[in-house]
Amino acid sequence: MGIQVVDREAESQRSREGTAMVNPGVPEKDKTGNLANGGLQLRVGRSPQTGRSPAVRGEASRREGWIDNLRVAIIVGVIGSHVSLLYALDVDFYYQERTAGEVARAVFGGIFAPGLLFGMGLLFFVAGWFTPPAFGRKGARRFLLDRLWRLGVPMVVYFLVINPAMNFLGDHGMGQGQTVADYLRLTYWDDVDLGVAWFIAALLAFSLAYAAWRWRHPIRTEGMIPLRRSDLVKVGLFIAVASFLVRLEFPVLGEADVWTLNLWEYPQMLALFALGVFARERGWLSRGLSPQLRRTCGWAAAVGVILAMLVGVGITITDPEPFLGGWGFEATLIPLVEATLALGMTLWLIDWFRRRANRAGALVEGLARASFAAYLLHAPIIILVAITLREVGVPAEMKFLIVFGLGVVASFGLGWLFTRSRVAGRIL
Repeated sequence: MGIQVVDREAESQRSREGTAMVNPGVPEKDKTGNLANGGLQLRVGRSPQTGRSPAVRGEASRREGWIDNLRVAIIVGVIGSHVSLLYALDVDFYYQERTAGEVARAVFGGIFAPGLLFGMGLLFFVAGWFTPPAFGRKGARRFLLDRLWRLGVPMVVYFLVINPAMNFLGDHGMGQGQTVADYLRLTYWDDVDLGVAWFIAALLAFSLAYAAWRWRHPIRTEGMIPLRRSDLVKVGLFIAVASFLVRLEFPVLGEADVWTLNLWEYPQMLALFALGVFARERGWLSRGLSPQLRRTCGWAAAVGVILAMLVGVGITITDPEPFLGGWGFEATLIPLVEATLALGMTLWLIDWFRRRANRAGALVEGLARASFAAYLLHAPIIILVAITLREVGVPAEMKFLIVFGLGVVASFGLGWLFTRSRVAGRIL
């Protein structure tokens, strides 16, 4: 997953070069005596040694605490949103009880429903952010092999083993299970799909496309290129229009989706992956967003949250089908809300983390390195914990807190152990 696209070689390289945080607003000399601003060397032209833009080369040389804090926060949010599917939100999952009261459902919906519209896009932005330095460091051939190994292997394992196993366990937990022999004979191939690992398949496709593009068109950025509001308007229009068109064939959460690839989400994910790539290559975040752009993104995020709640109410009190895809007016609402919320919230959160959470200790660094493994492990873990608590006589709201807490601790704990393994660490 993109959260962990930064590889172990890059981690060790940054550790050797030091992890001290540099104030991006205070210029200082680097080792060569060149004046730098927040780690971004202010020289124009293409790097004669690596072919990378100055922004990519300068920012790749040091570790920034904000990205570790953000990676951990995103995965914690993903775990929370998936636990809410077990007890409250009406979205299909491997196992579900849906025993929360109306008030709890409204609270969970208000907290997690907007995140479902932008959270994965934020992951893809982070993935795009890590991609240019990895490509510049490895070169096209090694980058492709690395991505096929580190993304392709987990994808295949999830596709053939973990996803069917979670469906099997979920069915048994809800009293609908078969024997292992009957499941393998009758049902297994119906459950062979990607499930929550659709993210990995999309990221692999985007990474391979980036490598092919940059192999034919190397970076030739002449210094920093500022991010403008017009750029965000263009990206937002692409997300809204492309999402509407894709959902004519693949409605939101529709059964027409192939192998649970979630093709209806691809326009937003592609746009934010590309935005992350350009942000790294062009130095858009070297000194954070301008005050004007920060306010614009903040207002867009706030408006997007309000619109998401209103659309959610509309879907709840009326027939949801027209909102999920088609030629009707209702089908335009979710793409418009997505574009507004995903762009505004993604950039606002990243800017906030850069300004307010740019320090990370050894614990957070370890958790960040384990974030990809935590993502892969969290679904089986929360399902097993929820099934274990099924007959425990406590309210669903209390079960949510228990499953969420144990899910976070166990996912990151096991993920950390896997990253320290000589074999699994080469993938995770």
